[in-house]
Amino acid sequence: MRLDVQLMIYVYMGICLSLLIFNVFYILVDSSRSRRMKNPGSHLKKLRARVEEYSATGQMPEEWHADNRRNLSHISRLERFHWSMEKLLEEMPEQANTYLAACERDFRYLAPIYQGREELEQAYFAKLLELYGMGRGKEYDELKQVLTEMACSSSIYTRENALQTLYKTGSTEAVCQAFFKMSSRDVFHYGKLLTEGLLRFQGDKILLAAELWRSREELKNEYVLAVMQFIRMSQEGYEEEFLRILKDKAADQEIRLEAVRYFRRYRYEPAYPVLLEIMYSSESIGWEYLAMTALSLENYPGDETVKALKSALTSYNWYVRYNAADTLVRAFQLKRSDLSDVLNGKDKYARDILNYMLQRSERGGEGE
Repeated sequence: MRLDVQLMIYVYMGICLSLLIFNVFYILVDSSRSRRMKNPGSHLKKLRARVEEYSATGQMPEEWHADNRRNLSHISRLERFHWSMEKLLEEMPEQANTYLAACERDFRYLAPIYQGREELEQAYFAKLLELYGMGRGKEYDELKQVLTEMACSSSIYTRENALQTLYKTGSTEAVCQAFFKMSSRDVFHYGKLLTEGLLRFQGDKILLAAELWRSREELKNEYVLAVMQFIRMSQEGYEEEFLRILKDKAADQEIRLEAVRYFRRYRYEPAYPVLLEIMYSSESIGWEYLAMTALSLENYPGDETVKALKSALTSYNWYVRYNAADTLVRAFQLKRSDLSDVLNGKDKYARDILNYMLQRSERGGEGE
């Protein structure tokens, strides 16, 4: 029995030693590979010579294209190309960018190859396309088709990198196609990322908003919401359509709330009575509507608005009271004398929130 225990100990020690040797070997190999990537040596020298020759002649031999297609299909060589090009972009940015433009046909050739690779390789390739500014133009060509497929990936990195590249191309059709495909395939992507990406679009934002809005029936609610946020943050002109949504009690709650936010940013007189109606409605409508409407009413000053907001100070919900008090004091600049009826009233919570807002205002906004 004792021999068996000793044997197990020796086996365990052997396994631990083997793991230690493997880890040390892996670290050394990885470190060596990293140094080669960041200090590509002969590859950098060769690439620099090509960049200089192309800058001088404006000609790229077919053998260079063939070499790119053959070598850059290997991820390790693509990484080496990336590190070398980074150094050349620092040393000679104009010549390096001109050379990269000439290499775009090779990257177009590689796109469907990397589309079939594992997720990290797809994400890396899509990122390089963005960094190198490839695929620009309105035409929905083969490269943009590959990117729209990558946008439907199960990996958030691949999706986001592909989308960022599409936004940079300035192609309205490509971005719309990506959104339609992602929505139809039930691809989840964070709404904040979608909205921020649309705002970074380098083409005609007015046209992009119009196309996405016109075809919103093809989009699921989370994508429609991102489009509405994009519209709110970038342009007016959708007042009538957003008001129609606001009036539709059967519409998705988040979408209706976004319509309320729109009318906080863009004053639209026909929306005013609808906002007041929400403010006076039963709280069964949901505190979110009341809280957001209390902020949106800052765009519609007047006695009736003040009356509605004072009524909201008695809400059971803290956010509704807070937003109503914020609009009264910060936006409308009302003083204690203007709010004496509430400050001397019976509702303790209304008095407390108003006193807090007034004190904060008197301190010059401290504590915000």
